[in-house]
Amino acid sequence: MNEEQKKISLPEAIIMIMVTGLADLFELVATFIEAVPVIGQIFLFIKWFVAIFSWLAIQFWLIMKGIKGLWFLSGSLLDAVANFLAVDIPFGKTASIILTIYLVNHPKTAKVAQVATGKISSIAKAEATGEIK
Repeated sequence: MNEEQKKISLPEAIIMIMVTGLADLFELVATFIEAVPVIGQIFLFIKWFVAIFSWLAIQFWLIMKGIKGLWFLSGSLLDAVANFLAVDIPFGKTASIILTIYLVNHPKTAKVAQVATGKISSIAKAEATGEIK
């Protein structure tokens, strides 16, 4: 696909990957510093603001580009649930934005992924309702 046809250009992709990468790096450092009595608690408090700010900035950017942020939303939701369960996934937001950029710039792959996730969710729903045993 040509650079002119891509929805997300290379400079934009680099900037957004840097934003999420720095936010993820800060969260990783804050996780390791968390054990230090006073400083760790401060970093833990700031960690939530960094996570929320980076998520809002990326969602705003995706909306302004005319892109549905569902891929990034699902990846960041997975990252948030993992953080809530105290199982930190290193660089989860960065992986989510890279996947989002790739799927946006390669619509054929996005269609295949959408069909695959639709089939998986229908199977999960059928298992949950007891239709599949």
